[in-house]
Amino acid sequence: MEMTNKKQALIKTNKKDFFKYWLLFTKPLHQLKGPEISVLSLLLFYYFELKEKVSDDDLVYKLLFDYDTKMKIKNELNYLDQTLQNSLTLLRKLNVIKDNKISPSFIPDINNNSNEFTLTYKFNINGN
Repeated sequence: MEMTNKKQALIKTNKKDFFKYWLLFTKPLHQLKGPEISVLSLLLFYYFELKEKVSDDDLVYKLLFDYDTKMKIKNELNYLDQTLQNSLTLLRKLNVIKDNKISPSFIPDINNNSNEFTLTYKFNINGN
């Protein structure tokens, strides 16, 4: 007989902060540090914003990694140019960004028409 013990927490957030929560909650799976999480969360936010307006994925990524988008991120985070470039370089070294595209494993499967997202952790506990 399978027993289930589910705990649930409702997190109220806005769209921009959602991506930071997404990366913080999945941190045990990717081990990114604070600056990289901040940069990637804004890249994800702008990625989804662009996807709402542009259907061509190549164009979405071209716009996402364009100078103007990088300057928005730099200004929002109050980063120096070098700080942003260092974070982007590290994200590339970690294969989070490859060929100016975000690795699909970092992109949450969300529907822009929905106001809800569910993240589930399932533990299989072995032992005595």
